[in-house]
Amino acid sequence: MISIPAFGARRAIGAAAVLAALLAPPTAAVADGVELTIATWNIEHLAAADGAGCRPRTEADYQRLRDVAARLDADIVAVQEVQNADALARVFDPDIYGLVVSARREDGRDFCRGMDSQRRLAQRTGFAINRERLGAAGLDYRVLKGFRELGTEGRRWGTRVRIEGDDGPVVELMSLHLKSGCAWNSLEGRVRRDQCAVLLRQRGILEEWIDARAEADRPFVLLGDFNRQLDQRNDHFWNAIDDGEVCAWRPDRDLGRRCKANTTRPDPDADLVLAGAGRPFPYAHNPKYPYAIDHVVLGGPAADWLVRGSWRVLDYGAGPKPSDHHPIAVTLRLPPK
Repeated sequence: MISIPAFGARRAIGAAAVLAALLAPPTAAVADGVELTIATWNIEHLAAADGAGCRPRTEADYQRLRDVAARLDADIVAVQEVQNADALARVFDPDIYGLVVSARREDGRDFCRGMDSQRRLAQRTGFAINRERLGAAGLDYRVLKGFRELGTEGRRWGTRVRIEGDDGPVVELMSLHLKSGCAWNSLEGRVRRDQCAVLLRQRGILEEWIDARAEADRPFVLLGDFNRQLDQRNDHFWNAIDDGEVCAWRPDRDLGRRCKANTTRPDPDADLVLAGAGRPFPYAHNPKYPYAIDHVVLGGPAADWLVRGSWRVLDYGAGPKPSDHHPIAVTLRLPPK
């Protein structure tokens, strides 16, 4: 959670410095030593009503999700697979949290796989933002236009918010949920798998977005369900977005975006940081491949804000898992004004 050390003191960060968050740029004045806890959590078909959707829940199930959110205790949580703001309000108290959910439409929902009596609901991205904690740090947030270009067939837009201080923007955050079904497959040469072809196009669109912020020296953080094992050896998706280069982009049917000839140039702000890289994911779906598919990626000046050792995965404890994804959190230390 947000920490503002007393004047002249530095807060010790150790195992007790649980989950974490993010924030801060060189453009806005914020209190010295501010730290933010940010997290990402795919809540698996979170519906507004009891018994609805492809993960029908009872009030007791929602209470367990609320207990997880309380343990997470993050200042900002990027969420995925949320039906709407009413659904998110069943986990995060709207009197405490600002709730931001993608505005994309909901129509044409099919029945859930293997559940003929259950209708599939929208799986939107969004944020739960602790307003009081942000205010105590002299910060606020602004909802930005949804990143609809990242969606597939009108689904899964990226949700964007900007954290701001007294002097202007601090950092831009995007909650995203990329195409599933291509966690490790090749994205080079002829891509045969349909899911990988979609993810390949999303990669180009996302890299154009990253380059625009790198060129403008803007701090940014991507949080969410990438549905991709980014820290596996020589991952094609990660190698492309973390190339330390920018270029002028043009639309491409297969790649989403393609660099125009002779426009590529180095830019240190396009050298990204993948939180938790190199650490086995403790709750991998396949223990033979202990990699996460949910990630926190920092770029621009924000790449230097990650508190070392703060990456953490929340355990659900005994009993059935309340979601098929575990929350991941990190701590960012904002630069002094």
